[in-house]
Amino acid sequence: MHLLTIGETLGVGATRPGNPLRTAAELRLSTAGAEATVAIGVSRLGHRVSYVGCVGDDALGRRVLRDLAGERVEVQHLHTVAGRPTGFMLRDLRTADRTVVTYYRDGSAGSAVRPAHVDFAFDALPTVDLVHLTGITPALSSDAEQAVRRAIERAHRAGIEVSFDVNHRHGLARSATVPGVLRTILERSTVVFVGDDELAVLGLPADPEAAAAVLARGPGEVVVKRGRDGAFAALADGTTAATAAPDVTVADVIGAGDSFVAGYLAARAEGRPLAERLAQGTFCAARTVGTSGDWEGLPMRHEMTAAALTGVTR
Repeated sequence: MHLLTIGETLGVGATRPGNPLRTAAELRLSTAGAEATVAIGVSRLGHRVSYVGCVGDDALGRRVLRDLAGERVEVQHLHTVAGRPTGFMLRDLRTADRTVVTYYRDGSAGSAVRPAHVDFAFDALPTVDLVHLTGITPALSSDAEQAVRRAIERAHRAGIEVSFDVNHRHGLARSATVPGVLRTILERSTVVFVGDDELAVLGLPADPEAAAAVLARGPGEVVVKRGRDGAFAALADGTTAATAAPDVTVADVIGAGDSFVAGYLAARAEGRPLAERLAQGTFCAARTVGTSGDWEGLPMRHEMTAAALTGVTR
């Protein structure tokens, strides 16, 4: 599979779990971003990945490029923008499962992605098999929203499938206008991921199985991520599957949902049954939850063994 994703990548500074920011003596520096985690996870599982977006002409931007390239993600379509800083995220890990996040992204380079960047990538990459999008990008700016819409348009024109993770962020400046945009993108996607805490944003039933059944009449493949309760998926033909979340000692919950998406999409690209897609997704999420950072703990392809397929309930 050749995956193309479009989004924002940030620098991130995080305290150690149990060390509140107000008294912490040090921060762990890394990079982060929903699409970046998916890109790295899919790449580690043996698939080609290209990334479209913008970073600043600064040290954080260069770090983003280094980290993605080091994970074999193609970054030639990740543009450096002068005069805009790379966004930054500060994470206060009060405890392993409670994190307070502060963003510094107003006017960031990531929000400068435009339809022209998308067109350039599609024109240069004729072999794309799947386009992955999230609800974060259209909430960044009107330009970013139009870039997402252009990506869907170009994908449909080329007969390329679209994967969409709702990933709704209430704190983003344009979040109040986004639910309608989310529904529009969802209706034009092939496979949709939604957290059980996001169902209300889309006006769907709180019950994950009922919501998935409703959604599958549109996109045709819907996955409801349920965190500690695992995941549920439904196809338009009536096929369903569910998986429990593996037991894991939590080190950092951030990035689990995106890690799940990476594992699921890689298994899907390999033609694996629905239940195995879910199992691989939850395995990848568990690896992330058990380590510090969004993507550092994601498994390599050779680490995917029968252990990754445990926990399937139906």
